[in-house]
Amino acid sequence: KSNKYQHTNSKITNKFRIWSLELVIYLELVIWHLEFLIHIEFIIKYMKVLFSGGGTMGSVSPLVAIYEELKVRETNLEVLWLGTKKGPEKEFLAGYQIPFKSIVSGKLRRYLSLWNILTPIEVIIGILQSYSIMSKFKPDIVLTAGSFVAVPVVYAAWLKKIPRIVHQQDLEIGLANKMMAKKATAVTVTFDESKDIFDPKKTFHIGNPIRKAVLAGNRDKGLLEFKLNSTLPTILILGGGTGALMINQMIFDTLGQLIAKYQVIHLTGKGKSISQQFNDYFNRETLKLIEERYRGYEFLNQEIFDAMAVADLVISRAGFSTLTELAALGKPALLIPIPGHQEINAQYFFKYNAVKILPQEKLTKEIFVQVIDASMQNLPERQNLARNISQLLYKDAGKRYVELVYKIIGK
Repeated sequence: KSNKYQHTNSKITNKFRIWSLELVIYLELVIWHLEFLIHIEFIIKYMKVLFSGGGTMGSVSPLVAIYEELKVRETNLEVLWLGTKKGPEKEFLAGYQIPFKSIVSGKLRRYLSLWNILTPIEVIIGILQSYSIMSKFKPDIVLTAGSFVAVPVVYAAWLKKIPRIVHQQDLEIGLANKMMAKKATAVTVTFDESKDIFDPKKTFHIGNPIRKAVLAGNRDKGLLEFKLNSTLPTILILGGGTGALMINQMIFDTLGQLIAKYQVIHLTGKGKSISQQFNDYFNRETLKLIEERYRGYEFLNQEIFDAMAVADLVISRAGFSTLTELAALGKPALLIPIPGHQEINAQYFFKYNAVKILPQEKLTKEIFVQVIDASMQNLPERQNLARNISQLLYKDAGKRYVELVYKIIGK
């Protein structure tokens, strides 16, 4: 029995030794693996970029162009976008697979409103949210092109001493950019004339970056996609990223006259479609023509550039992202600027005979149709507008911007 007991005890001891050896080997492999990952992480340095903008598409488009340029250059790029909860940017950015988070941001109104009382509280909440997100994400740099939602982001980045670039698109500086420029590491401007507005030591003239998709539009594809007749002239009508009720109403009131001569692609804005009213307003003959020649959409993503490619005339607001895209494509445009900074944008282009302007306060159904007809009947004028607008802006703004990013973060 004693021998049997000793034999059993010896077997247990041997098994314990084997298990101990296996455990030691396993732990050594785990430690080696961790050391390897740390070594790889040291070698492969991810570039982390935090973007912020939204509420409208104006502040979004140039940032997406910068993202595209960085993605071409950076194998290991990690990005995050902070925007508004209800703006159009979240849906748009999903097409680029850009991670998105919404934060609280107060609208900075220049007029008397009870909502202004809440604005400081909302901005503080936004700063706290942004600070927390940055603590986890640890961006190398924060990039914005204006908008109220970016204000708390830039201030949080300033508190964390993270480099910040604020891009000024328009000729007139908005209140949000005025606030952010004070805390910016660098300010970039579209126009050389804008350099005097900011601290000259940290201001750079780079132009206005455009997305790659802008130049990828195709006329033949557009004709098929929108089911258009290649023998009929086409008008593209843009109301801005959130739509323009005034322009939508003008299209509704004049649609019968427009489709008698032209095909119309109309971006109404989210939740602002006008087609549900057609059956109560138009007769059967007009409804049939509308079905053939009117294409109404609340929102278009990359398809917008096929629409631009097929358009013989673009009717638009005068937000600078849209103007930049029209310049890149050399499209003749009729602008209906929102009173304020858009009027300054439009006048700058008009000064170089690059656009036609239809002031909103003078807009009537009769004038609207007359100006469109005059433009569509004058091909030499449209060709001249197209040539002039194509010569106004830098073509390599995205590259200029990214070079500045690398300079700031020491890459």
